[in-house]
Amino acid sequence: MPRLENWSIVGNLNHQYQAPDSETSRLEGIIFDDELKRFSDGRGVTTSRLVELDLENKIAQTKNTKYKLGEPYPNYLKWLEENNMTLKQYNYQTQK
Repeated sequence: MPRLENWSIVGNLNHQYQAPDSETSRLEGIIFDDELKRFSDGRGVTTSRLVELDLENKIAQTKNTKYKLGEPYPNYLKWLEENNMTLKQYNYQTQK
């Protein structure tokens, strides 16, 4: 299973006229152990649409791939704290 390190959750508006509440979440991070060899170790990636985030088990499921989560990006954690947010607020599962 590919592993993401220094990851963060990012939004993605596919179209400039798309309503903000239809925004989808994705992960950005540094990928390792991609068994399909799509990406070399240490490469920065942005995933497809995030459909499940299980922080307790450190697993993220996107539209296409399941990832093992390593450590989040420290500046992302700092940003969350500065905005009175926590990672636990992001635990979720959507319709696939």
